[in-house]
Amino acid sequence: MEAHNPHGGLTTWAYELAASSETARAAVIDEIGNRFFDGTCPESLLKDVGLLPSRSACPPVQPPSLAEEYLRLCRKVEAAEAHGDHDRTTTDIRTQPVRSDDSRRAVLLRSNGRCENPLCAGQPDDVTDSGAPILEVDHVDDRAAWGRDHPEQMIALCPNCHATKTRGRTRETLRNLLRHEAQSRHRTWIAQVAST
Repeated sequence: MEAHNPHGGLTTWAYELAASSETARAAVIDEIGNRFFDGTCPESLLKDVGLLPSRSACPPVQPPSLAEEYLRLCRKVEAAEAHGDHDRTTTDIRTQPVRSDDSRRAVLLRSNGRCENPLCAGQPDDVTDSGAPILEVDHVDDRAAWGRDHPEQMIALCPNCHATKTRGRTRETLRNLLRHEAQSRHRTWIAQVAST
């Protein structure tokens, strides 16, 4: 972390909150992991900075269901939207809207490794080098044109369906179908959590 953010570290009050609250600790660990370590915070680092929960002090916590994790990620995206993150930009050669990693992860979780286009003619059976399905998360309404960066407006597509949605003659018809599909799947996942 010193190499990435030499003035980083938690303020005293933030550290005390993280050390005394499992919810705050989880949020801090998640943020550190996403910001500096591609999603997974090394256990040795957490031990060194005193954020590794002691096994005996904490009762075992049941991991959230996939639907609960989906809802958590959606709420995180919505909170970021409320703080104005939807309108954030990044500048390199051009100005473009920032894309949320949480939104992307939620859509991949929801897809269960399968193309979400109900008309998909056949997703490749091959996988990436890491064993992940070959899927591309796409905004139904293009993010570059300020489409909403929320799982309700995003869809996981195999490369063929993504190409059809982007360049195919039937792209507008497909876009309307995918918009309905994304919204329907989103509502279904949210309802799963509400019913538990």
